[in-house]
Amino acid sequence: MKRKRILLSLLSAAVLLPACSGGGGEVKPAGTSAADSQNKPKEPVTIEFSTGLDASGEMTKSIERFNKSHTDIQIKYVELPQVPNEQLTRYTTWFNSKSKTPDLLMTDVIWPKMFASAGWIAPIDEYVNADYLKQFYPAAVDVAKIDGKQYGIQGWIDVGMMYYRKDLLEKYNQKVPTTWAELEQVAQEILKKENDPNLVGYVFQGAKIEGATINWLEFLWGNGGDVFDAAGKIKVDTPKAVEALKKMQGLVQQSKVSPVSVATSNPNDNQIVFGNGNAIFMRNWPGSFSTLKDTKVSGKYDVMQIPHFDGGKSTPSTGGWVYAINSNSQHKKEAVEVMKFFLSDAEQKSMVLQTSKLATNRKALTDPEVASKQPITQKAQTMLETAKSRPALRAYEQFSRAMQTEINLVLNGQKDPEQGIKDAQKEIDKIKE
Repeated sequence: MKRKRILLSLLSAAVLLPACSGGGGEVKPAGTSAADSQNKPKEPVTIEFSTGLDASGEMTKSIERFNKSHTDIQIKYVELPQVPNEQLTRYTTWFNSKSKTPDLLMTDVIWPKMFASAGWIAPIDEYVNADYLKQFYPAAVDVAKIDGKQYGIQGWIDVGMMYYRKDLLEKYNQKVPTTWAELEQVAQEILKKENDPNLVGYVFQGAKIEGATINWLEFLWGNGGDVFDAAGKIKVDTPKAVEALKKMQGLVQQSKVSPVSVATSNPNDNQIVFGNGNAIFMRNWPGSFSTLKDTKVSGKYDVMQIPHFDGGKSTPSTGGWVYAINSNSQHKKEAVEVMKFFLSDAEQKSMVLQTSKLATNRKALTDPEVASKQPITQKAQTMLETAKSRPALRAYEQFSRAMQTEINLVLNGQKDPEQGIKDAQKEIDKIKE
């Protein structure tokens, strides 16, 4: 009996031995192996992407296309209000609390410097090289180039352009002007011959809004000036800046080709005046091109580059939104992959066709189908090559408010340009940049 018990013990040990060998004492279920565990599909990385409400629905469709074509990354769309200030409030709350999401976001063109200075967005230089960036228009890259580092790329772009009544220029055998002096001369000639009390020469944005700053910048840049001195500090009290504001004032108070009402007007006001056939020239954005087709000037207008001073060059200002990466994101590499998808030829082309927004991707904007369905894109291409982004300032809004106030006072005849520029500089000097 004793010998039998010993034999049974040995047999039991032999049965248990394979289960104990291999370390850890783990018993694998029947039909599984270590290789099976390693081959188990990984969960996709979720990238939270935030941007303002897209009424066209194109952004939602683009995200759907990405999610269907990718198994390793999926996009979660975080839709924000359309109003930029409300978006800024959300971002400020998230980033001040060190939130890891959203991973990818879109910022207004005036925010990258502020976000980068606060440490909210991350440089993307390790993910994009010079060859990659060449496919975009210069302003779309420069807008997020901060202190030598690339903090994002513009996703869609606006560019300032001059609308004109081609029927009236043809009627009086006038050439399309390229300088401000020529525009004044053409406008005065047509106004004299039309003798229509409801017709004005040129309408632009002169109310105490961002548009006033943008218009002044285009005059300044077209005069070879800038808002930075040689040391990189904000310096608007310069001869060229004064000349730019003098020209704006002169259009209203000297040549009178612009009505005094421009001092209270915004882009929509200008579009209504032009659309009713009551202006020869108008400074506005690309969006007006299609809207004007349903007005009294349908078929009678075209666009040209923003005029410049003699010896200068046309330098329109840009608007639009920029892709950037949250510096606290745990998935920066994947977020950049999503950004590159949105910036690809195919997605940018679809955006232009479905929303009429201008692509920052050259290939998409020059696509033959885009050119045939969105004629404004052909005109915009040349403008985008010389366009500039508004100054990259951490406190851009304070800078702009100072300029808006003084520009408006000058246009209203309450100050002369020299004093307006000096007072603007005083306010700007108070900004802690």
